[in-house]
Amino acid sequence: MPTVAVVILAAGEGSRMKSALPKVLHLAAGEPLVSHVVNAARGAGAAMVALVVPPEHAAIREAVGDDVEYEVQDPPRGTGDAARCGLRALGDDVELVVVVNGDGPCLRAETLRAMLDSRGEADGVFLTVQRDDPTGYGRIVRDHDGSLQKIVEESDCDDQQQALCEVNAGVYLFRATALAEALAELSPDNAQGELYLTDALEVIRRQGGRVALYQHHDIDEVSGVNTRAELAGVEETLRRRNIATLMAAGVTIRNPDTVLVDTDVLVGPDTTIFPGVTLEAGTRIGGGCTIYPNARIARSTLGSGVVVLDGSVVEDAIVDEDASVGPYARLRPGAHVCAGAKVGNFVEMKKTTLGPGSKASHLTYLGDAEVGANANIGAGTITCNYDGKNKHRTEIGDGAFIGSNTALVAPVRVGRGAYVGAGSTITKDIPDESLGVARGRQIIKQGWAPRDGEKDKD
Repeated sequence: MPTVAVVILAAGEGSRMKSALPKVLHLAAGEPLVSHVVNAARGAGAAMVALVVPPEHAAIREAVGDDVEYEVQDPPRGTGDAARCGLRALGDDVELVVVVNGDGPCLRAETLRAMLDSRGEADGVFLTVQRDDPTGYGRIVRDHDGSLQKIVEESDCDDQQQALCEVNAGVYLFRATALAEALAELSPDNAQGELYLTDALEVIRRQGGRVALYQHHDIDEVSGVNTRAELAGVEETLRRRNIATLMAAGVTIRNPDTVLVDTDVLVGPDTTIFPGVTLEAGTRIGGGCTIYPNARIARSTLGSGVVVLDGSVVEDAIVDEDASVGPYARLRPGAHVCAGAKVGNFVEMKKTTLGPGSKASHLTYLGDAEVGANANIGAGTITCNYDGKNKHRTEIGDGAFIGSNTALVAPVRVGRGAYVGAGSTITKDIPDESLGVARGRQIIKQGWAPRDGEKDKD
């Protein structure tokens, strides 16, 4: 198998996106556009991946990481010049070079592998598709025998060429030495005054090399992004693909048209997902779970048999097997709901562990807390974890019972099996198996309330 490198063109300004963010960093299905392309390159078996980037590329490097090579294109002089920049990053042992655009997130590794397998002895191969509306794409001009005559960028097309519907999909395969030789011959003799990578294929042909076409059937897979509308289009393609993958693996999705699933999401078999659910990148859900309508789960891990009820939000959290969350609960970063525990209506947790079998069923805030097993947290309980400068922890022991409307002023510890009377403000530790009550004395003044008709009038 020849050594293959992939050069990803990611230096475009993306002015039509109307954004301060580099175009290739806009998210589709939870990942930057360019990250999808990098993943496809790796999945196709590339020995090396090189990104051609603009001078200000720190954000791209931060998003993609340091396990790819970076080459700066400055100034931007077209795709041919970008490919020449990319070649600088490749070693002498690279035999084949795939050049792709960084704004095509739907490209599959399988397609790149199929393109490599189709090469035969060709010096250059490029991928084409038929589009009902070819606007914005370079046109493929074939000879009478069906072979490539030339590729014409849209701005350089005459009226006859504008009517052609076979277009360049922006995915190229070259023999490395043939590409280097062809790029050296390019000229900016076109409407844009740029060096076009498509012209390299014509140079190869003119020099006696062989150029092949690989026509692909899936238009959506090779769609690029130049506008927000096109970004929404590729997001929809990825969403449908991700949902189909889950259903094929045994997940029930009640209304697929209303469910959003990012690319980096795993769900176990026999889990049921109701309408309006959003599963964001990094989420892992076990088998036999039920995710009810309008829940949002992001970068979190759920064990088997978990139930997430309506309208709940789970972010950067862990929910162990057979636990229940919601409805309308919020698990913030660092929340850990242990096996069989219950987080109920309008309960919020942050940097808190709720122990196995414990319950916080209603209207409660647990922040910076450690709750043991089989404890009961009454409605309206608050851990007062912030003193205006620092955060402090609350500890609640196994089997403790916290009465409703309790404020636990951290740092404080409620011991194992201890009770806290409802309405208390607890500022001191409560020992194991003890009762803590801290509330103002009730005073009754009989006859104090005025009778009807005797209220003061202004």
